[in-house]
Amino acid sequence: MSRSLHTDPYPLRAARRVAAPRRRRTDEPRVSRRRARFASAGFAPAGFAPAGFVPAGFAPAGFAPADGHRVEIRVGRPRPGFRHPATAADLARVLEFFGPPARYGLRRISLRQRAAGAGPGIRVAGYVPPGVVVLFEQPDPPWLLAGRLPAAAGERLERAGARVRATASHVLVEWTDRALRDFVLFDGLMHEIGHHVLDHGDRRMRTADHERRADAYAAACRAALSPLWTVA
Repeated sequence: MSRSLHTDPYPLRAARRVAAPRRRRTDEPRVSRRRARFASAGFAPAGFAPAGFVPAGFAPAGFAPADGHRVEIRVGRPRPGFRHPATAADLARVLEFFGPPARYGLRRISLRQRAAGAGPGIRVAGYVPPGVVVLFEQPDPPWLLAGRLPAAAGERLERAGARVRATASHVLVEWTDRALRDFVLFDGLMHEIGHHVLDHGDRRMRTADHERRADAYAAACRAALSPLWTVA
């Protein structure tokens, strides 16, 4: 088992299978332990988050990357007073940047309206196994939220670049267009892709651990791309 393809680090396995999804396992090249250690050295935390990427050029909406794996992007019309802060082109650029480790097994990203009766609160995204990420429309800023936000939620918004001001009965959340876009891309899209990546690993993981590691994945993605990201 020292040179087994089944023990490859996730990034190697994802890149190989995205490049040739229909190739038989018996036809795949052998992969040595030394090559696996070298190729996985730039991935953290816990062996799956990206680091050290060099952008190979950002693709437009509806892109078909060179590895042949296409992720469908569906865009629904938001309701009046709502918007999709991240466009299909933004999603395509992010997927192209993070490459096969993020795209492997991902079938579709849907930008859609929030379900009727979803209730108050901040709903950014969801993951529907296998391989579907849903990004929900967001209210036009500023947001006026009734009641009080949990401390963790307020800190999350501020880390994403929002300005949060609490009154006795409401919370006012102010966004720039860029900060709201990045909030949806990283705290929404890449967080849910973190869940998707983990689904290819240990499905027995506790829900709390799954959520914690998806948060870590999204944070690592933000740290890798944010210094290189420019406003389109």
